[in-house]
Amino acid sequence: MKRAPISLVAGFVACIVLGGCMRPEPKPDADVIVIGTGIAGLSAALEASAAGRTVLLIDANSVGGGHAVKAGGFALVGTPLQERKGYRDSPEIAARDLLAWGEDADAEWVRRYVTASRTDVHDWLTGFGVRWGFILDTPEHSVPRFHFANGAALNVVVPMMRAAFADPNLGFHWNTEAVALINSDGAVRGVRVRNLRTGISRDLVAPAVIIATGGWQNDLAFVRREWRNDLPVPSPLYSGAGHFATGTGIRLAQSVGAATTRMDHQVTFTTGIPDPRDPGGTRALLGQNPGAIWVNSKGQRFINEAGPSKLADRTVLGLTPATHWLVFDADGLRTLRIRDAVWLGNPPGIKPLMQAGLIRQADSIPELAIAAGLPATALEQTVQRWNAAVLAGEDTDFARFAHGRPDPTARALRRPPFYALQLFPMTRKSMGGLAIDANTGVLDQAGRPIPGLFAAGEVTGVAGINGSYGGEGTFLGPSVYLGRLAGRAVTGGETIGRTPQAVPPPAKATVSAD
Repeated sequence: MKRAPISLVAGFVACIVLGGCMRPEPKPDADVIVIGTGIAGLSAALEASAAGRTVLLIDANSVGGGHAVKAGGFALVGTPLQERKGYRDSPEIAARDLLAWGEDADAEWVRRYVTASRTDVHDWLTGFGVRWGFILDTPEHSVPRFHFANGAALNVVVPMMRAAFADPNLGFHWNTEAVALINSDGAVRGVRVRNLRTGISRDLVAPAVIIATGGWQNDLAFVRREWRNDLPVPSPLYSGAGHFATGTGIRLAQSVGAATTRMDHQVTFTTGIPDPRDPGGTRALLGQNPGAIWVNSKGQRFINEAGPSKLADRTVLGLTPATHWLVFDADGLRTLRIRDAVWLGNPPGIKPLMQAGLIRQADSIPELAIAAGLPATALEQTVQRWNAAVLAGEDTDFARFAHGRPDPTARALRRPPFYALQLFPMTRKSMGGLAIDANTGVLDQAGRPIPGLFAAGEVTGVAGINGSYGGEGTFLGPSVYLGRLAGRAVTGGETIGRTPQAVPPPAKATVSAD
């Protein structure tokens, strides 16, 4: 038998060692893979497609939109709606507002966002058919800039989804969990996924992956582990975030060496009502009533109920225990609002909450105190003092209103029945997350971009734009902006600034938030 020439054997061995002959690179399934179809993921996918790239979107849910389908408005600067209403706004004013409110916000990202929000968020979304209906004034903005698309952000998500479904460059994998990132020679080159219905796993390959999975606020163990050092972790603590906000994207990126930042920066609302329909007993609804007074476990008012939310949340988290009660009368019942529970109606029907023991009712304040487990004498004195302040037109205790500065929601509590609703801390949003560079590239522990890996939206803490205190509209707007930046970064193109083509709605289609 003839032996092969030594040079041929050596070449064959070298070929095996180098992996070029026996293990060719797998053919990409797409140019880009986006994990998550929330508002950041959709923005990234649409942006990449505008540059001619093919995109696969992966979502563990069976529908798109993420938490944005239940969210509210967008902080936008210098818009036509502001101009029509006579509001004088500018990037300089907006940056000053957000930096003051957030206290330790990332100044560079704040300035980039407020400068670009008109063209790259407002105008871009308008190009999909979004119509901006009204603006609300909120404490953190010196100029009204909290924009709504004629209602909830669902009215933004639906036009984006319509455009995405009509886009031949985009493909969707629903009910699909991202299990691991495919790491090849230090670069991310795809995602291992598992179909949650069939249990079948497979690898999806692409030269770029964008993580847009949202935050981790539905993983209470995760939240407690990353809790801030200056306040104790409240007990009980309920979840008020999206069901899929479990930190998946954080863990995926950390597995390939990604760094995180500001992880203790979390939005924790203190207005949670335990959800009586949650079998696990861990989720909460969001309760609000501007016609109520707030009392602590001693039956005493402790705060200006109409003050800034960041002060209210910080104050309640500092109470022992970290809980408070809304106390209101039959007139105040009309202003009670409960979000995240469409089954209660609007205004909410309180019978299910009363049956669950969450709202206490009585015909007098002393009886209400007994029903709620509050000191009867203290609560009665608190209500009497409040009623006297309303009659006098001045709240000398907490300056909620004064002569010449009335509060139309402040009413005396006189008409029975009287109600007490106990509220608890509930998780909501993440303001820290994966560390990214100026192009949304995910950074490793040494501050270097991980090749092929990008991130956008709440999984990055929206780039630190909120600082320590989340503002109104400063999650959705920045998520769109970051998503577009990520979509541009993976293409190397300059697609920001282009106007998308709106896709007309189906002739006989209806869309519901339920």
